[in-house]
Amino acid sequence: MNAFISKQFVILFGLFLAFNFLNVSLNAQDKTSAAAIEKIWDNIYSQDFVSAKKLVQKELQSSNSESLQLLSLMEICLNGLERYKQADESRKKILSVWEKNHKKAYLEENYPLNLATWTRMAVVTPNILVLGAEYYLPYPVNSKKEGFYYHKFTAYNRYSKHAIKFFKLENSPKTEKEYRLFEISEEGEAKLVKSYGNTLPDFRDEMKDVMKYLNL
Repeated sequence: MNAFISKQFVILFGLFLAFNFLNVSLNAQDKTSAAAIEKIWDNIYSQDFVSAKKLVQKELQSSNSESLQLLSLMEICLNGLERYKQADESRKKILSVWEKNHKKAYLEENYPLNLATWTRMAVVTPNILVLGAEYYLPYPVNSKKEGFYYHKFTAYNRYSKHAIKFFKLENSPKTEKEYRLFEISEEGEAKLVKSYGNTLPDFRDEMKDVMKYLNL
């Protein structure tokens, strides 16, 4: 199944790809040093989620316990360690902090794309890094809010750090009100990866489907 999405979305998609993938959660009030974040990511790239988690815990205790960036990194580590119950608790905390500290400004600014998601999973392969993110609120597919995006997955070349594949989970009249995962090209072409029916799929199952689609 192939479809074409709006020019507006293609522009937004291009803007999204312009963001460096290290900025997994933008927070103007985050006092965490760039060096600390880089060190955490170095451990994630090495798939040393234990060391990365320890560093995240240290930063949460010493800088800002409500840093969305650090809380996102904690969830990444917990998912990497397959501690899924703890990861789900981390997700709940992220949504609670966002609701309390950021939701009002986010809505007032009309859903700014660069503040719309947080990263929940990072899957590392020798050449490709795949990041999975969730929208704090389902993101409208158009100005009429006729449907929404729920999750997105981006595959990066680990050496160039360029995004090479992009996926979104959509539910809208165009998907017959089913949750469908699409690969989105830079030209705006949407290729169906998988349909999940009327039930919002488990985020980790979607990541598995993305990895299978990429033959990783």
